[in-house]
Amino acid sequence: MAQRLILSIIVFMFYGITYIGQAHNEMPGAPQTKTIALTNAKIYTITNGIIEGGTIIFDKGKITAIGKQVSIPSQAETIDCSGKSIYPGFFAPFATTGLVEIELVRATRDHSESGNLNPNAKAYTAFNPESEIIPTIRSNGILFANIAPQGGIVSGTASLMALDGWNKEDMAIVPRSGICVNFPNVGVINAWWMNKPADVQRKESQENIDKLYALFDEAKMYSQMAQNGLITEKDIRMEAMRPVFENGMNVFIEAGEYRQLLEVIAFTKKFSLKTVVVGAFDAWRCADELRDAGIAVIIPRTHSLPARDEDGYDEQFLLPKKLAEKNVIFAFSDGGSWQQRNVAFQAGTAVAFGLSEENALKGLTIHPATIFGVQNSLGSLEVGKDASLFVSTGNAIDGLTNNIELAFIQGKKISLENRHTRLAEKYRERYRRMKK
Repeated sequence: MAQRLILSIIVFMFYGITYIGQAHNEMPGAPQTKTIALTNAKIYTITNGIIEGGTIIFDKGKITAIGKQVSIPSQAETIDCSGKSIYPGFFAPFATTGLVEIELVRATRDHSESGNLNPNAKAYTAFNPESEIIPTIRSNGILFANIAPQGGIVSGTASLMALDGWNKEDMAIVPRSGICVNFPNVGVINAWWMNKPADVQRKESQENIDKLYALFDEAKMYSQMAQNGLITEKDIRMEAMRPVFENGMNVFIEAGEYRQLLEVIAFTKKFSLKTVVVGAFDAWRCADELRDAGIAVIIPRTHSLPARDEDGYDEQFLLPKKLAEKNVIFAFSDGGSWQQRNVAFQAGTAVAFGLSEENALKGLTIHPATIFGVQNSLGSLEVGKDASLFVSTGNAIDGLTNNIELAFIQGKKISLENRHTRLAEKYRERYRRMKK
């Protein structure tokens, strides 16, 4: 413990002050004032196929025209995108970006509250729009992130944020996108680090499940009473959960193992919830049940080891393909904060293991947009939708060729510079000088 504390202090001294005391240098994009036309591009519309040699026009943050035979307004700024591809902005559907800066330094972590039941805790409140991590993520085409609190049984309320803006008010797309729940284990853990006997584990798991059911029972009753004007004294925890029962707000439930997922399905049906399971590595084992229950899946990172020793090495690589074959709505994720920059490459690996490119891109765009209820404005390139898109010289889900040259969020051209690009240029300059 003492060694870890000393290491944390050293890391904080060298890096923490830089991250905490300074904002990132990238200027937020300015509102669009001039019509922009991106021409001669390969356009991935997501919902209407691929347009080769197409043009997309947007004005005042909205797409006004898209296709091969498009009339470009005379006053428009025209950008030739020959040999390049245009995609709608990608989503990181479950992240701690903006809540965690340096994982090893406690002072930069603000992703969890004390206690087990905190539905009133809001990721939106703690979100740091000046995080140095944000520019590194959007430079790979991830323009939106669902910021989720962690810890306890009920962690709090997540927020869907655009990854550009002066402050969290500017960046919020859906300030309250869902309640975050960590479903208790239903089996016995036999890992080397578990020091509790099986009977103690079972007892604690059942107690936690009972607490979760009791909370939702109470919240449902509170909601009914509130709608009938019978609440005389407000409860902030119960108030935070009212949208779950009154407006169909998402309930993000972290659960991975098969038996856990079956319990989540039963829990969903009992309370008629709009459930999204997170980290469901065993989702393929109960894909039919998840689909029939209307439960979407935020899958764990594709670049993962199998959950069991007896499983095939490619089990997680094949998970997206198996879910697509069962028509389960799913989105790609890559847990944590800075790791979100690799979300697109999780999809690329799934393509290498049999998932179609079309379904891979849906898992980065229209599927998460649908999960968050913003599919009418985001998630695909269509007339009337937000001009939230990017231009890549290569395939956006291929780590070798992905190279984002331009990006726009609601028509605002955003900076693609970040701490990484500045350091890269710094040391390239060093070698250029050495050659002279």
